[in-house]
Amino acid sequence: MMKQTGTFCALFWAMCWSGLTCGGSPALAAENLAEAFGFAKPQVIKLDWSTRALQVSDLNQDGRMDLALINNDTAQIELLYQREAVEASEAKRSLQRDRWEPQLSDAGFDVEKITVGFPMFDLGVGDLNGDGRVDLAYTARDVPLTVRLQGEQGQWLSSQEFDGFDALGWQSTLKVVDVDGDQRPELVLLTADAVRVFTPGEAGELQEADVYFLTGENPFNLEVVDVTGDGLAEICYITTEGKQSLVVREQLSAGGFGAERRFILERPVRMCMPLRSSEESSQHFASVDSRSGALEFFKIASAKESHGSLPLEGVQAQIYPVFEQVQEGAYYAFGDINGDGERDLQVANPAGAELMIFLKEKGRFLASKSFPSFSAISSLTAGHFYESKQAAVVALSREEKNLGVSQYDASGRLSFPRLIEIGAGEPLVCEAVDLDGDGRDELAIVSESKEGMQLVVAQPAQRRHASSAWEIVLQMDLPGARRKPTSLRAMDIFAERGPGLMLFVPREAPILLAPKSADTPYELELVGERSSVRESLLKGLSAAQVTVVDVDGDGSNELVAARTGFARAIRYRAGQLEMVDQFNARRNSDAVATVIPSLDSEGLLQGLVFYVPKEGELQFLSRGQDGVLRYQHSEDAGSMAVSGWSKLPGRAGGQDAYLLYGDDRFWYFTAQAESWTRELGTGFETELEDVYFSHIAEADFDADGHVDIVAVDGTEHIVEILRGSGTGVQSQMYWEIFEQNMHYQGRTGAKLEPRQTVVADLNHDGRLDFAFLIHDRIIFYLQE
Repeated sequence: MMKQTGTFCALFWAMCWSGLTCGGSPALAAENLAEAFGFAKPQVIKLDWSTRALQVSDLNQDGRMDLALINNDTAQIELLYQREAVEASEAKRSLQRDRWEPQLSDAGFDVEKITVGFPMFDLGVGDLNGDGRVDLAYTARDVPLTVRLQGEQGQWLSSQEFDGFDALGWQSTLKVVDVDGDQRPELVLLTADAVRVFTPGEAGELQEADVYFLTGENPFNLEVVDVTGDGLAEICYITTEGKQSLVVREQLSAGGFGAERRFILERPVRMCMPLRSSEESSQHFASVDSRSGALEFFKIASAKESHGSLPLEGVQAQIYPVFEQVQEGAYYAFGDINGDGERDLQVANPAGAELMIFLKEKGRFLASKSFPSFSAISSLTAGHFYESKQAAVVALSREEKNLGVSQYDASGRLSFPRLIEIGAGEPLVCEAVDLDGDGRDELAIVSESKEGMQLVVAQPAQRRHASSAWEIVLQMDLPGARRKPTSLRAMDIFAERGPGLMLFVPREAPILLAPKSADTPYELELVGERSSVRESLLKGLSAAQVTVVDVDGDGSNELVAARTGFARAIRYRAGQLEMVDQFNARRNSDAVATVIPSLDSEGLLQGLVFYVPKEGELQFLSRGQDGVLRYQHSEDAGSMAVSGWSKLPGRAGGQDAYLLYGDDRFWYFTAQAESWTRELGTGFETELEDVYFSHIAEADFDADGHVDIVAVDGTEHIVEILRGSGTGVQSQMYWEIFEQNMHYQGRTGAKLEPRQTVVADLNHDGRLDFAFLIHDRIIFYLQE
C-alpha cells in the first residue's frame, strides 16, 4: 500500500471511492474467506474540530440509532438524529483557492445543539430517571458531573449537578448502564481517586454516589461487564502502581462492589476491550500494546487449583481501598460484631469522624458501611467484654480526649460510642486482652497525666449488661515511657506466666509488661528493662514488625522481630530476653516490614513469609532438611504500607486466609480456589508495513457469533477489519482512510486520527456498521 507523507490530510473523504484518492476502496486481505462482508462508499457529516466522546443511542425513540457528542469549539453537545430515509443527500462542496479542503456533508442525519457554556471531558447517554426517554450526563472541570434530562417534547432540561471530586480529563470514564439488573441504569463514573456509582432514587433523581476508592495512578478505560459469570456486572479499569494492571471490582450478591482484583499487564497497553464470549465461566478481553500496536487476547478465569503451601503463596490478593490517601494511616480492629461466628473488620480514618464496618459473610467481606463516631480516632480495638456472642468496638480519640464503646444492634447499626470513664489522665492507646483466660476480654489503656504515664486495665462491673460501669482491676505507673506511644498489643510470650502487653514507643525500645505469675494475671511488671536485646534489637520497631510464634516447638511462644536483612527470634526465660534463631531475607538490604508464620498440622513452624516494601514483594522461607528456614522464592505483591496482619482460619478445613492492614487500604489473601487468573490466548500483529494499531472496536458484522474487530492506526490513518473465527482473527480487508496534503498549513486535529470508532446499526437495516470521529467530521461506513 502506498503511503503519502506531509503535514496534514486533504480531507478528500468520499471522492473517488474507487481508490484513486483518499477514502480508497477496501482491499481484501484473504480472497478465499467464505461469506465475506463489505462496506459501501463512506458518508460524511461536517462538524467542528474539538469534538469528542461520540455516543450511539436512539435519542428520540423512533427506532433508529442517533448520535451524540461533545463539541468543545462551541461548548455544546451536538445531537445527530438519523433521518427516516437514509439515502445520501446531495453533497455540499466549496473550494477555496488558497488551499485544497473540500467541504462535504452527505450523511443522513439532522443536527441539534445544546449549549453548555464550558468545555467538557466525557459524555454518557441513557434513561437516568426511568421515564423511557434518553438523558445526557457529562463531566467537566467547571462542574464535575451534570445530568440533563429529556422532556416530553424532546427538550433538554438541567437536572442535577454533582461536585466534591475532580473529573478526569479524558474519555471512557463515564458509563450509563444497568449495573445491578433492576432494569434501571446507574451512572458509573471513574475519577482519579475512586469509582462513583450514582443510583436513581424513587422520584427519578440520582442519589449521592456510592464511593469505591481505588489504588494506583492514572485510571482509565472504564468498562462494566460480567467478568465472573454470575450474572452480575463487574466494574473494570486500568491503573498503574509500579506496573500497569487491569483492575476488576466484583459485584457482590448482597449489593455493592468488593475488593480490587489486580491483573498485572506484562506490557503497557493503550486500552483493554471486553469481548463477547460463549464461555460462562470466563470473560475474554483484547488489549492494544502501547509500543507495538499488537493485539493480545486473554481471559479472566476462575483458578481451580491451589499451588502454594505457605501463607499468601500463589494467592491473589483482594485489595480493599478504604480511604483517600491520608497523612496518617488508618486504624483497624477485628472482631465478630454481629455474632454470626465470622470476624468482621472495623476501620477508622484519623481524618474523619466515622467508623467503617466490613461485615464478613461466608468467607467474604461485604461492601462497607459507615457510622458516626469520634473524630480523629487514634486507637481502635474490638473484644468480647460482655456475655454475648458479639464483640464490642472501643474507639479512642486523643484529639477529643475521649474513650468509648460501640455495639452492633439488630437493626444493623453500630451505635455511637458510649463514653467510658476509666482512671485519670488523657487516654493515648488501648487494647483488648484476656489476661485471666476466662474467655472474656479486659480493656488495657495507657493514659497520660501530670504525674506521667499510667497503664490501667478495666472490665465491665457486670458482664451481662452492656450499660454497666467499668471497674479497674490493675493500675500501674510506666516510668520508662518518655514519648507518647503509638500502639499497645497483647503478647503471649511469657511462657507459663500467661499473656502480657507490649507498648510501642517512637524511637524507643518497646516496653514489655508480663504477669508476675500465672496465679496473678492482673499483677503486671516491667521486664527486660536493662536487656541489651531489647535496647539493640527491638528499638524503634512498629507493632507490624513483631510476630508471636512457637519457633522451636517447645510449647512456648517466641517473639520474632523483623529487621533489615533478617528476622530474629527472641525468647523470654527466667526473667531474661535471649536470642534463639534467625531467618535471613533474600538480600542484606531488604527492610522487612512484617513476618507471617506458617504452622503445620501439628503446630510446628514450617515456614515464614516476609514482606519487603521497597521491592514490593513477598519472600517465602521454608525449612530445609537441616532445620534451617531459608529463602526459597519471591512473588510480586505491589506497594503496601503494612501496619499489621491477622489470620483467619479456613472454612470447613480449607486453607487459612490472611489480612494485611495498610494506611489507606487492606489486603485480603483468600484460598486459591476463590481467586481469578489472567490466562493469555492468541495474539494478532498486522502484516501491513509500518502499521501499529492505536485503538480497536468490537463487532460481529456477519452475525456468525464470532468477534470481528475494527482496528485503527491513528498515526498512519489505516483501518484494518479483522474477521473472527473459531481459531482466532484474520485480516478481512484494509484501506487508508485519507491521504495527506504536504502544502496544508492549517489546523491539524488530534495526535491520532481517527480518534474514536463506534459500531452500531447506523442505517436501520439490521446489520452492524461503523463510524469514525476524525478531524472535524464523522465518516460513516455502512455494510453493503
